[in-house]
Amino acid sequence: MSPCQGEDRGFNSLRPLQNNMNLKHEIDHYLKTQSLMSVATYGDIPWIANVYYVHDADLNLYFLSKNWREHCKAIEINNNVAVAIADSSQPIYRPQKGLQISGTAQSVNLVSSLQWMFKMWNKLIAGSKGEKLTDPKKFVDAGLSKVYKITPKRIKFFNTELWPKDQFKILEF
Repeated sequence: MSPCQGEDRGFNSLRPLQNNMNLKHEIDHYLKTQSLMSVATYGDIPWIANVYYVHDADLNLYFLSKNWREHCKAIEINNNVAVAIADSSQPIYRPQKGLQISGTAQSVNLVSSLQWMFKMWNKLIAGSKGEKLTDPKKFVDAGLSKVYKITPKRIKFFNTELWPKDQFKILEF
């Protein structure tokens, strides 16, 4: 089975690479429309948390959280995570859109990686009213919070507007 699963008349099944490029583009576009995700973890117990995120061109997700939060402690025990992203204000009678993601999470400590994430965070999350992240080295040295990177293994994209019959596509990594 190709990495881009589900059937749709808008994608040519003879071109799986092109299909994956189109699907990746559609997922990237959808991620840009949202800023909040639910991340589920399992350490000693199952736990779910809502966190703000930014993403990169490879569809990796980044979030910031205090080290002592339940989901952060769980990631230290078991780095497998599940993520859900959807606009909770979308009406039931309109096209339904959302992502379900499984992957792994790890903390990011490289100052060069944090510089990019801080820039994106300040632009997309903090905006003009939120707390700005300015010094990655101070952030790492303080040790109170961490930036986590979620690397997806599988993304299921529900979009009944794009795929009214099959309703979703799956991108495997």
